[in-house]
Amino acid sequence: MKQEPVGLFEKVFIVWFRDLTSWIWDQGNVLRKTTIAILILGTLNVFLLTGSVKDFFRLKEAAEYDIPSILFAQNEKGKFEPIAEYYKFSRIPVEVASLKKEANPLSTDHRHKLIQCFLSTEDNQFYSHNGIDLRGIARAFVVNILAGKVKEGASTITQQVARLKYLTIERSIARKAREAWLATLLETAYSKDKILEVYLNEIPLGHGTIGVGAAARFYFRKEVQDISWGEAAILASLTTRPTQFSPLTNPITSVNKVRVVFKKLIENGRMSVADAEKEYTHLMDYYATLNRSPNDSAFSDRLNRFPYITEYIRKNLLRTIGKERLYNGGLKIYSTINIKHQEEAEKALLPALHRQSQESNQRAFRNVDAFDDLFGSSYQLLELLYDLPEFKFKISRSERTFSSAYQEEIRDIFTTLNLLVGDDSLGDVLDKNYIQQSPQDHLLSVEGSLISIRPNTGYITAMVGGSGFRSDNQQIRSFQAFRQPGSAFKPILYAAAMDYSGKNPDPEKNVTPATLFADSPLQYLMEDGDEWAPENYSAEYSGFVLLRKALEQSKNSVAVRVLEQIGLSNIMDTLRGLLQLPGRDIPYNFSVSLGSFELTPYELTRAYAALASGGKTVNPISVLYVENQSGEIIKDFRKEFDESDRKQVISPEAAFLITSMMSDVVKDGTGRGALSYGLSRPAYGKTGTTNNFRDAWFVGYTPELVTSVWFGYDVGTISLGRGMTGGRLAAPVWGRFMARSLESEPRAEFTWANDLKIVRRSVCTMSGKLPGSQCRELIEEYFMPQTLPKEVCADHGSQWISTDSTPSVSHRQEKPKTTVTPKEKNHSETKQNQVLPKKKKKKSLFSGDEDIDY
Repeated sequence: MKQEPVGLFEKVFIVWFRDLTSWIWDQGNVLRKTTIAILILGTLNVFLLTGSVKDFFRLKEAAEYDIPSILFAQNEKGKFEPIAEYYKFSRIPVEVASLKKEANPLSTDHRHKLIQCFLSTEDNQFYSHNGIDLRGIARAFVVNILAGKVKEGASTITQQVARLKYLTIERSIARKAREAWLATLLETAYSKDKILEVYLNEIPLGHGTIGVGAAARFYFRKEVQDISWGEAAILASLTTRPTQFSPLTNPITSVNKVRVVFKKLIENGRMSVADAEKEYTHLMDYYATLNRSPNDSAFSDRLNRFPYITEYIRKNLLRTIGKERLYNGGLKIYSTINIKHQEEAEKALLPALHRQSQESNQRAFRNVDAFDDLFGSSYQLLELLYDLPEFKFKISRSERTFSSAYQEEIRDIFTTLNLLVGDDSLGDVLDKNYIQQSPQDHLLSVEGSLISIRPNTGYITAMVGGSGFRSDNQQIRSFQAFRQPGSAFKPILYAAAMDYSGKNPDPEKNVTPATLFADSPLQYLMEDGDEWAPENYSAEYSGFVLLRKALEQSKNSVAVRVLEQIGLSNIMDTLRGLLQLPGRDIPYNFSVSLGSFELTPYELTRAYAALASGGKTVNPISVLYVENQSGEIIKDFRKEFDESDRKQVISPEAAFLITSMMSDVVKDGTGRGALSYGLSRPAYGKTGTTNNFRDAWFVGYTPELVTSVWFGYDVGTISLGRGMTGGRLAAPVWGRFMARSLESEPRAEFTWANDLKIVRRSVCTMSGKLPGSQCRELIEEYFMPQTLPKEVCADHGSQWISTDSTPSVSHRQEKPKTTVTPKEKNHSETKQNQVLPKKKKKKSLFSGDEDIDY
């Protein structure tokens, strides 16, 4: 049989044990030598159980703290300032040397009042023992024997530090032995002040606080240096059982425990009876005015100015640097967030969402007894005739009445009373009921998103992901809400089509801003036999229109004809490049032209950012780099999004053309609402409204910033209400945000537009061709040289002949403006586009947002 080899340690031990046995028995005085051998073996055994060589190398860990990480953002001056903290437990490190001394002539101890309170209650002999207080152990032993229970502990502050830093709270002799061993090592490695400092920064003091710095801020909203004697006594009273002695949870128990602390101060000569009574009386004001929930925690107190972006960055960092490092590493995280932009984003979007919730007024049906009251007897007859199941409610009318009254009135009263009583179980029940309540009895919130990106760098400067970040509303919709973009997808489609025409010119199929398309009804027979008939929202058509005008008025039929003319297969790769959808693909059907597939606001904004950057993809980032406590960069996200990663998806010329077309959308089209807050710089964008007014979009940009705004319900089948279009809801919010956030920034230009192969020609507004002798109305239009129209217009009849042979040219930049109210405009357009009565068709699945009263 093969035997297991004997290790080196076993060989040495066998030889050593054999020599020890020989030493005992080979010579005289066996009893004395046996006793010595037993003591040596016992000491060795104790050391192996309680100590380890590794303990010597772990001593430096005692002075290291788990410190929260700080998230920074840029202010208006370009400097970073903190906007959020990441931690599981709140900790604010305090240095003992920074705590000023007390001027107390009656006491020999002039240390800070906080130190005196902790020494009096925890270890009055701290500065005189060597880590283990033998007299204290003996005293505690006698007190506990007489009391018949554990009434007094014997752990010194040094032992408590050893337990907090290295051990668990397990109650066992082995743990106490290791605690004593580690305490001895700590006393040899650190000064008394340093050990006390570690203790004050490591002791848990309840409600998610670690250390006196965090506790002082949580309980009293003060720094440690500014607390009173009574407040210091409260902190010292929390060391044994923080939950039980918390002034928020059990005020009466806390008061009694604080009395014990003052007695200890008097017994140890650190405070006179008169001073103690005076400070104790002042402290009663704190308890009398204490009006906080017993369920409060330091986590809810943490710095978190912008919850949505804080949560988004947190989730990303967990994947890259890990949970332990993020929460405890004391990292400095420098983000791309612009504080001015973020503040303006919340000011613009959140009130608008709340107002829209009121206007849409999506209240659930509450009169559930109406059917029973009005038709209950009839139902009994129908039940007998048709063998229908019995009609009944799950709960009685009285139960429903009580439930409604409880949620609307009684529950709030109970919550207020519980703030005075401080009952944990009742507080938990009330909190759970608030979270789990059905929204049927309350206003259903309209949700939304606003996200803003720098097109030249990809820096995310602002993001709001909903109507308010709460425990029951933490979805970050900018990245998680997949919704149909509707007409907001048209600029991406048209840009891809014009780019293809520029690279593959064909006079018969070129798509340019001046290409003429028929705005007329369409009908397609699908492979499964169904018919698809995309319609304009108004079900009215304008005949032939130029592509520029079609985008301005958001014509659905023209979008489908553009895709039909250029061919979906010819631009599919370009669309994929603009949208960048890893793991997903674009549906291969004509409904793509109307934004029928789902995108997140972030994905759609990123695609527009590619247009704003001259056709180059943009790689958005939210964090620049992360530093450790020593100031070393441990993660640099800027390197991961280098300029070399950007791809030229469409030509700068195509980007220029679609940008020019979107300018008209903002000035004269469906996006006029974007100018309602006085945006004074050139803006380019597009509205989007999906079927039955379920989603309202506006996505656009200036040279400095690309921003999207989305309104909708989380339940995608609910309508925002008749007339709730992108131009009415989203465009004004977009305009306000852009105007306010950019007001202090200098105007920028599209740097990529300095050297473009673009020509400008006059064309006929009726045909889009080069003007003929009879063309009376012209317009200046931009073209790529290879797509410049070559055909001269000959489409006019005799009605165009005039004594004035000079054609009029309309320059877009100098186009005269007239003041027309929205209603007058719609009325006028309806007259001009009047058609013969026809059978009303069922609305198509996808509708635009033209001809809406904004």
